[in-house]
Amino acid sequence: MATISSQQITEAGLVPTLTTLSSSDDFVNTGKEFIFYRNSSGESKTITVTAQVTSVNSPIFGTLTKSNASKVVTNGQTVMIGPFEPSAFNDSDQKCTFAITPFSEGTDSVAILYL
Repeated sequence: MATISSQQITEAGLVPTLTTLSSSDDFVNTGKEFIFYRNSSGESKTITVTAQVTSVNSPIFGTLTKSNASKVVTNGQTVMIGPFEPSAFNDSDQKCTFAITPFSEGTDSVAILYL
């Protein structure tokens, strides 16, 4: 697993630098970041962002559940997914973990962006 650095979009613009993925990666999540992914693999892929807190007991609403965030990306599509609520998606190191499946070594790349 690799930690991917975030890139800020400014008024001057940004040409994102894409990072080649391993089977599962993460990024420091402040709640402003999102994943930029361009699928040129020749097949559909699914981005899955792992929820770390999956249930909360509310005195008003009872038990509430949180699922992983996921998005199917067909070949040729570019997608942005996020931002991710830190209290639901961050681990103890303030990182958000995600994977793209089916994984293909050296073919999947993303950028983590924020405003």
